[in-house]
Amino acid sequence: MSSPRSLFQTVVDKNAPRHAREDAINGLAEAGATTQLRLIVVTSGLDGGYRRQALNALGQCRAMNELDRLATDRSLEQPLRERAKELT
Repeated sequence: MSSPRSLFQTVVDKNAPRHAREDAINGLAEAGATTQLRLIVVTSGLDGGYRRQALNALGQCRAMNELDRLATDRSLEQPLRERAKELT
């Protein structure tokens, strides 16, 4: 299995194929890499689909602290904050 750092780099690599980026998010969830998943959610330059997938992965990991932080993060778009709240 790839390291969380390598998986994160794949997610943010705009030249990586979509399926590789989605698989990397799933790998981060399997590894319990909640910090990296949270960083994906807050990275505004990423496609919304990746950000939502990372947010849902945090829910699967039961990362309540991370989800609470996202739910109250005013710099995050409202739909993502609302989804974070739903997952807590």
